[in-house]
Amino acid sequence: MNSKKVKILSISVFVVLIIITGYSAVYGRLLPYSPVIVGFEQKIYKKATVYYHKGYSLPTLGEIDELIDKNEEIHRLKYKRRVDIILCESDQEKKRITGSLTRAQSFPFFGRIVFSRKVQDEAIANEKPFRVYLQHELSHSLTQQNLSLFGTFTFPAWLNEGIAVYSADQFGKAGYFTQREVAEHLSQDVFFHPYWWSQPLQQAPIESKEFKLKNKYYFIYSEFGCIVDDLINTYGRDRFIVYYHQLLEDKDSEEVFLSVFGVSFVDYLNEFKARMVSKLS
Repeated sequence: MNSKKVKILSISVFVVLIIITGYSAVYGRLLPYSPVIVGFEQKIYKKATVYYHKGYSLPTLGEIDELIDKNEEIHRLKYKRRVDIILCESDQEKKRITGSLTRAQSFPFFGRIVFSRKVQDEAIANEKPFRVYLQHELSHSLTQQNLSLFGTFTFPAWLNEGIAVYSADQFGKAGYFTQREVAEHLSQDVFFHPYWWSQPLQQAPIESKEFKLKNKYYFIYSEFGCIVDDLINTYGRDRFIVYYHQLLEDKDSEEVFLSVFGVSFVDYLNEFKARMVSKLS
């Protein structure tokens, strides 16, 4: 192949890649990371922008600025930029943008939040409270906005979920377990180790796949929320915030836990389970 053909081929491949990237940034998987969002109507709030499709009923969003303030207070942390919230017009659109059919997701860097049509319809029908899911995802967004690129892949995934459940007070709501129900399962040796929850881009360990339980994910999220609640009640909010903030600085999670709480994470988990079970008596 002569140099002219190689040049033409290289340019063709480059153009194709540009087209694919552009399409993904506007309509596909790169939209949560794109510097601009097109194809949506906008509703501007003081601290957030909601993107939606014209003609669709919207869940109640009037309290979004209040929820953002509440999250900053709970986390003792500030959002670094406005919160972008994308409301999909269908679950198919949600899957095209995120690759997933989960009710809601938040994404690194900009901390953008994407909601499925399902969770919006549930809220409009008063089946499940949209506020709970919104506050949960706002917690993720706040954490994501304050993480470095490295931290995005190392910040403990279980803690990210636990803080979100705790801050949204999801216990016993929208299918999530109450703390007593979590304790009852722990008393029967039903326990999902936090390290079984995979980090971003990592494959879930075999223990996670073998963990069998009805409403498995509701239990796991609720258990992680209970761990955060127990850390705060046992050691105080100030020490928990020090732990959380140090992990945002890309520090080793095991070392930080031992330094802040004076006990290894493994030993703490045994104490946590014992404390939870003791509440049943």
